[in-house]
Amino acid sequence: MKVLIMAGGRGSRIGDPSKPLIKILGKPMIEYVIDAINGLGEVNIATTKDHERIIQWARSNNYTIVLTSGRDYPNDLIEALRLTGTPTLVLPSDMPLLSKEFITKFLRAVAHIRTPMVTLAAVRGCEIEYTGISYIRDLTMSNGVIPWSTLTTAWTMELININTREDLEEATKLIQRRTQQPIR
Repeated sequence: MKVLIMAGGRGSRIGDPSKPLIKILGKPMIEYVIDAINGLGEVNIATTKDHERIIQWARSNNYTIVLTSGRDYPNDLIEALRLTGTPTLVLPSDMPLLSKEFITKFLRAVAHIRTPMVTLAAVRGCEIEYTGISYIRDLTMSNGVIPWSTLTTAWTMELININTREDLEEATKLIQRRTQQPIR
C-alpha cells in the first residue's frame, strides 16, 4: 500500500500556504501525520510547484514528491493517484492528532467495503464532515469520478483539521497534554 499525504492547499484561512510545515511544539504538523502512518506504506507527498518550502522539506526528509497542477482537490487527487498508483491511503497534511491506532481501525473497516474508494466522514454535532481520509483500492472511473462509499464515524479530537489559528492553538494544547511537553 502507498500513502499519499495531500499538502498542496492554499492555506488561506490560516494565512500560510506552507501550512503543513507550521510547527507544533517544535515539529512540523505534517510530521505528526507521518508518525501516525509509520510502517504502513511508502510515503508520497502531493503538492504543487508553487509550494517550494514543502518540496524542499520533503526532499530533505527523503519523501517522494508528487507534483500536481493545483487546480483543485479532486483533480489533484486524481493526478497524484495516476502517478503513484493504487492501493493508496490518502491523508490530509494538517491533522496532527491522527494516531496509528485510528488509521489502523479505518483500514480494517475499509477492508470489508468493495467500492473503488472509501472516504471517511465524521458526525460532529448535527453535521457530517468529510475528513480528507480515504482509501483508494483502484482508479476505476465512472462519469469522471471514482465510485465511492462513505464510512461514517463519530467525531474525535484526532480528526481536528488545522484551518485557523484557533484550531492550531487547540491542537497544540492537546498534543502538549498527550506528550507532556512544554508549550514553546
